[in-house]
Amino acid sequence: MDKEITYDMISNSGITIIQDKALYSFNLDTILLTNFAEYEKSNEIVDLCSGDGAIGLTVSSNTNANIYLVEIQSELSNLAKQSIAYNHKEDQITCVDDDLKNVLKHIEHDTIDTIICNPPYFKIEEMTKIKKNEVLAKARHEFNANLNDIFKACRGLLKQNSKLYMVYRPNRLAEFIKTADENNFKLNKLRFVHSHKDDDANLFLAELIKTPKKGGLTVLPDLIIYDDANKYTKEAEEIIYGRK
Repeated sequence: MDKEITYDMISNSGITIIQDKALYSFNLDTILLTNFAEYEKSNEIVDLCSGDGAIGLTVSSNTNANIYLVEIQSELSNLAKQSIAYNHKEDQITCVDDDLKNVLKHIEHDTIDTIICNPPYFKIEEMTKIKKNEVLAKARHEFNANLNDIFKACRGLLKQNSKLYMVYRPNRLAEFIKTADENNFKLNKLRFVHSHKDDDANLFLAELIKTPKKGGLTVLPDLIIYDDANKYTKEAEEIIYGRK
């Protein structure tokens, strides 16, 4: 497969992300999740299922926290390492090139303040039209880890009352909440994302807390990406281009 190397940036962050678009590249889900996550008071951050490191690298522009990129696919992890060097972030960002099920072999238990995770959304049986791109197939589908594996890894890493941010598909919301609860996470904030105001939601953004002292859920106003003229809404434009 021929390489399609590009040098990209999320939301005017000032961080260059080296990507191979023949394999995989960040998309709107990545941008929305990066914007949604809160991590200002963090000392230790994990970008779980990090792909080419787009989220962790972008986050590094706004914090001095130590950041770990956890990614099983070497093709993507190698791109992240190139971006780390390109942006001179070697002292801040560490790559963990392993299955997330083994993450506690690399990062100490209960030491992480914030996890940001853009996980595989689809079950393997839902795989269609991926064809020969095995890297993309594994990034989008549950070949290497399912929802329970992800929550279990996050439970082991996070400190008590610390936060996990995820983006996921609404058709799996019931399973998402059930699996989170089984792993001692409570949904704290939820925001649905719609392409247009009259469309069904096609994503949701979630903030979860590990074993919180108090319960309660805040459902935020929906995020609409396109207006009636099929142009970005003001809020979407601010998020995507970093004009907030």
